This record gives sequence, structure tokens and C-alpha cells, in this order.
Amino acid sequence: MRQLILPGDRARDKQCTLDDKTSRYLVRTLRHKVGNTIFALDEAGTRFKCEIASIEKGRVVVSLSPLDSKGSDADPCDAFSAEAFRSRSADMPKLILAQAVPKGQKFDLIIRQAVETGVELIVPLLTHYCVVEERDARDKLAKLERRKKIVREALQQSGSTALTEIAQSVPIQDLVEQLASRGIRPENSLFLLFHEKPLARQSLHEYCSRSVDSIVLVIGAEGGFSEEETALLEQSGFNLVHIPGPIMRTETAALFAIAAVKAIFLEKTTWKLSR
Repeated sequence: MRQLILPGDRARDKQCTLDDKTSRYLVRTLRHKVGNTIFALDEAGTRFKCEIASIEKGRVVVSLSPLDSKGSDADPCDAFSAEAFRSRSADMPKLILAQAVPKGQKFDLIIRQAVETGVELIVPLLTHYCVVEERDARDKLAKLERRKKIVREALQQSGSTALTEIAQSVPIQDLVEQLASRGIRPENSLFLLFHEKPLARQSLHEYCSRSVDSIVLVIGAEGGFSEEETALLEQSGFNLVHIPGPIMRTETAALFAIAAVKAIFLEKTTWKLSR
């Protein structure tokens, strides 16, 4: 475990009592003792350096020391220092992954990889070729809670400083409205639809030459997108992207898209378009 994920907004708290599962993991698996330290992130995005204050009946209480904007209380070389976080944030727009829900445990893997690679919002999409069904509101909520648990575990294990959020699944027809409700629109964002057919009008570098606040990556299920879905998203401001070569599995395509876009943006000051 690289970090704790604390529930709620803990900015004003001096201490926090951890839940039973986290306490057991720290004490029994990681062998932490009173006085040991570990970093933490709360659901409001505040970062802390925590010291184990007490362990009573297997329940761990930690003291909370917020990491300020100058990075005090943290090693400047540490992934959790304020300076390291600020430098990454300045170079990289907010990443959003809109992923058509695949079958089996593939989506679990996609969620974990998205967290590890710094995606800040995951929107599960229900598309024409999705084989996963959500029977009713209860089933929908159960799937969301399970996915939130996967996000939480991946945040703790990876130590990612991007506080990844996963939304409730939406039909692909509602994606643009869902994004707009969060202030994510084509005029301030880069909308990219990764497609298995060579329909792209520009290269990925050309699309990424814009300065934007957010980047939305849309990845299809095993069967890709229907013609109607492709046309709908293109009319809504999405740019079609095609990567030549073998057809990727959906879980490979998601990781490839995130990595490619991040590499282009993080090295943006070192390249320029040739045309």
C-alpha cells in the first residue's frame, strides 16, 4: 500500500480512525507499528502525512499533517510532495476515460490501469455492442459500488496523486450531456473517439496541438461502435482517431490511448508539427 484513502473531507481533522479492513491490513500484513508514517489522500483531494498514533484492539488511529503548497513535511523527491504534484498538474490536462463496458473482469483491469495512469474520471458507457446488462436501479448501484471499491484499492496500491472518480454508467447517447454537467465541453476540451476504422481526419499529434483543460478518450467494447454511434459522437464534437496496425482488445486499446495522449502532452514542449 502506497497511500491511504480517507473518506470525506479531513482538512480540519487532527486524527482519523481507520476502518477495520484497512487497520488489519496495516497491522497484520504490512506490520506497521505506533510511530510509523504513511501518506494519505482524502476524498476532497487533500494530501496528508500520517503517523500511527495508536493501535487498540486492532483499530488504527492516525494523526493527520496536511502537506502544504510548499511541500513541507514531504521529501521533494517523493511522489506525494506538493511540488511534484503541482508540476505534473501544470503539464497535463485532466484525463477522462469514457469506456464501453466489456464483459467479465476486463473492466476491472481497465479501471485499475486508468487509476495507475492518472485518469481523473471514468465514465462507463452502455453501447450497442456491450454484452453487459444492468437489469435495474439496484443492479446499477451494486455495480457502481463495486467499481468504486476497485478505484479505491488501485489508488491505495499505486499511490496515484490523481483522485480518480468513477461515474454511474450512462447510455452512449447521454455521454455529452453527462460531460457538460461537469463543465466538460468541446470548446474547452479535446474530445477523442478511438476507432478501429481509418476515419481520422488528423493525426493524434495534430489533435493534441491544442491547449485544453480536459481530454476525453472514448473507447469501444469488443465490437467497437455502430455507425449510428460514431456519427452521433462526431456530430457532438468528437474527433475520430485511428491507430494503424492490428485491432487491439478493448483493455489494450484503453491503456494504449491513455499512454499515447499522456506522452504527447507531457512532451509537448519538445516537439512541433511539421505541417
